[in-house]
Amino acid sequence: MDKLLTTLLFTSILFSTTYAQNHNCSSFAFRNNQIFATCIPLPVLNSVLHWTYYPNNHTVDLAYRHGGVPNTDWVAWGLNIDGTMMIGSQCLVAFRNSSGEIHAYTSPVSSYSTQLSEGALSFNVPRIGAEYSNNEFIIFATLELPAGRTSFSQAWQNGGVSGQVLTAHAQFGDNLRSFGSVDFANGL
Repeated sequence: MDKLLTTLLFTSILFSTTYAQNHNCSSFAFRNNQIFATCIPLPVLNSVLHWTYYPNNHTVDLAYRHGGVPNTDWVAWGLNIDGTMMIGSQCLVAFRNSSGEIHAYTSPVSSYSTQLSEGALSFNVPRIGAEYSNNEFIIFATLELPAGRTSFSQAWQNGGVSGQVLTAHAQFGDNLRSFGSVDFANGL
């Protein structure tokens, strides 16, 4: 049993490292020259999460990259403090508004019929912004993590925009597999 666990762990690390290298995880150069201590490629939807965790004040500076999407889409990444998937997620959202500007904001998700309306999260987000370049949205934010925790469920998504209304994401394939976990302290 121990040999199987070791083999699975080694394979997982090898796959993650190869995927990260192929998707410009650690070598990606941000336009604002920001550097992050850790990055992980997310397994679906052409997404990568970069972050630096500050244990002294329990905050995280992060960048969520979501590639392969037109500038007419929206993207979102969120933490779920008490659950595992979409319902309860505390999201960072970005899209191109009718003025042509990239608009980034926070949105708590309380039901499957969410329209990702702007709203406060269950934790503080003192800084949020976003950009779009080369078919990729990047959301930058600082999170003040809930006390005593660094490990959470996470979810990420993309969908279309009609006028100023964010439409539902696809209900099949990778859009239904875009969740997992993240531990900001140990890099997993």
